[in-house]
Amino acid sequence: MKENVKSTELNTDLDGLDYKISLEDMLLDLKVLLKEYYCATFSDDGKSLKITLSNGQKFLLSLTTV
Repeated sequence: MKENVKSTELNTDLDGLDYKISLEDMLLDLKVLLKEYYCATFSDDGKSLKITLSNGQKFLLSLTTV
């Protein structure tokens, strides 16, 4: 008895891909990731991310496209 088996190939050629992420999207991604590791307050203004830890330490991460 012969089975009908379909094979699907996944195209992994990304040479033609031209996707650019915005600064705001990158900040949001970093904010989400950092929230998994730190108990802190996060705020952003679109170009930087301010992090205030529960012990009073403060950090400012600034992003620019290069």
